[in-house]
Amino acid sequence: MVQSYQNKTAQPNNNVNQVPTVKDKRSGKLVKGILLGAVVGGAVAMMDKNTRKKITNGTSSMKDSTMDMVSKVKDNPSGVMNDWQDRIKSASSVLKEAINDAQKLYEKVNGEVIDQVNQVKEDSTDIIATTKEAAEDLKEIGSKVKEAGEEVTSESSQTSSVSTSTSSSSNSNVHSTNKPSSVPGQVGS
Repeated sequence: MVQSYQNKTAQPNNNVNQVPTVKDKRSGKLVKGILLGAVVGGAVAMMDKNTRKKITNGTSSMKDSTMDMVSKVKDNPSGVMNDWQDRIKSASSVLKEAINDAQKLYEKVNGEVIDQVNQVKEDSTDIIATTKEAAEDLKEIGSKVKEAGEEVTSESSQTSSVSTSTSSSSNSNVHSTNKPSSVPGQVGS
């Protein structure tokens, strides 16, 4: 024993000569703080009567189920093993079915959605093409309307100057409603 103590003291201890870094000090304080906080929190939680009852009941039921499992394993280890194997096989087959169903659903939805997206894409392309054609047609119609308006404006300005000179000389008894009257200032019938 003396010899082992001498061996330990004879070997240089690198940790003693090293000064702990700030990071080491902080991480040590953090761990201590977390542990202290957990202990204080647990103690405060245990002050509540309902919490103590819940913990007591939970611990008791866990102990009972563990003891029940241990006794079953002691009585019939192969039966428990077979039971667990059957449960695992059953769960695995149910899981495989669920995965297959999910895959089929994914394929169905994916196929329908892709078809619908492609249809919408085609429809939108058609709508854009139709809209462009309608815009071009509208431009043509607008230019025709403009042309017709120019023709009407140019003819009406020539005609109005001629009719203005004629109407001022021939209709001296015409009321503002453009109805002739025998009495000046009276609306005709």
